[in-house]
Amino acid sequence: MKVNNSQVDKLILPLVILILLFSSCNANRSNNSDKKHITTSNSFESSIDSSKWLKPSSGVRGIFEDSKGNLWFTSTEFVCMYDGSEMRYFNEEDGLNGIGSVYEDKNGIIWVGCGFYAYSFDPSNGYIKGKVHFTTHPLVPDTTGNKWGASEDDLWFQKGMERFGNTPGPPGVYRNHNGEISFLAFPFPDTNDENRYYPTSSAIKGNDGTIWFGTMEIVAGYKDGSFTLIDEEKIGHNHSVSIGIRGIYVDSKNNLWMADNGNGFYVYDGDTVINFTKLHHLDKGDRKGNTLHRAFCVSEDDEGNMWFGTVYSGIWKYDGKTFTNYSEKEGIKSENFWTIYKTKNGELLFAGETPGAVYKFNGNSFDRVY
Repeated sequence: MKVNNSQVDKLILPLVILILLFSSCNANRSNNSDKKHITTSNSFESSIDSSKWLKPSSGVRGIFEDSKGNLWFTSTEFVCMYDGSEMRYFNEEDGLNGIGSVYEDKNGIIWVGCGFYAYSFDPSNGYIKGKVHFTTHPLVPDTTGNKWGASEDDLWFQKGMERFGNTPGPPGVYRNHNGEISFLAFPFPDTNDENRYYPTSSAIKGNDGTIWFGTMEIVAGYKDGSFTLIDEEKIGHNHSVSIGIRGIYVDSKNNLWMADNGNGFYVYDGDTVINFTKLHHLDKGDRKGNTLHRAFCVSEDDEGNMWFGTVYSGIWKYDGKTFTNYSEKEGIKSENFWTIYKTKNGELLFAGETPGAVYKFNGNSFDRVY
């Protein structure tokens, strides 16, 4: 049968229309599917409360809760106070020209120690913007007539030291006793090692009253006029890898924990030092995946579980028998954890960097809360 062009057009046109309609339906179905997926994702993201997140920084280095329940956060970029409703950042306009750890004395005065200066502020004057003013106190390593001593209400400030360079005065710490600050030199032989006494940890008090000071290569304890020195010899270090103490902590049994970035966690029971990481075969090379060899911080919760913060290996929990490792799939985005802080109500806050964030454990995973 012979078909002319007009008949071909009549046959082809409906077919083309059907093809276009089919393609359009598939495109709409695909678009609707994509939109549904995006909506689900956006819905998930919107459930995260980021209103209390700290502004971007290189990392949250310290946390402190004052007597009024305010939380203080420090980084290399800022000091921030959260009063439960508002984040308040302090800077040069408030007289705070240095950044460091936050303390509170027995009179409720807030102190910030940055190694070379200490800054104080009386919060009874209020936190009204423009009326907050920190007073500057130069920290001078003057040992003239200074004698070691300690009392219940003392604050201890780290001595500022240049990481690679000349630093005036011998290694030591500053004691803030009733508002009077004096420098106390460590009674240990000085060495040519510039990093040996480089301060890395804020002073902490043990259950027996011992004041512990952490530096890059030693941990020193002071009590009743005598010192305990934990160094390479005490640890049993073979010098194949340098020591790098990053954090210290005293648990409920008065064991001293020392977090070493490279050698793992050391534990001192008042007599001997053990390498906790090696003991439990969690050192580098002992297993595939995350380990406990790059240790930075440690704390204990109210149930007696030990918590560990690491570099690139997430957060760990040890209940006395088993270890649990939490990483990105459990909500942890930061690569490095500087401190684990226990609040007055027993909550643990985990401060990290990259990104600078503060996390809290919800029982199964971690939520970023600040």
